[in-house]
Amino acid sequence: MQQLTTQIRNWWGVMLSLLGLAVWSVRLEARARANTAALDRETARLAEEIRALEARWQRQRAEDLAARQRDREETNALLRELRADIKTVLQRVPR
Repeated sequence: MQQLTTQIRNWWGVMLSLLGLAVWSVRLEARARANTAALDRETARLAEEIRALEARWQRQRAEDLAARQRDREETNALLRELRADIKTVLQRVPR
């Protein structure tokens, strides 16, 4: 029994170091898992945000294209009217 207590006393620091290493490893693994879960949640949130931005961009693009088409139609109508007015004026001018 005396020899066992002497051995424990001699190896006490090493045993505590190994126990500390084991506890530290378990805590490190738990922290890594928590960080991975947080990263997965953040990745999912960002993916959803990207999808929402893409949908918004597509709606905005469709609205812009429609507005551009309306503007072109208005410009073309104005140009047709101007051409007609110019033809009318040119027909009235004596040659």
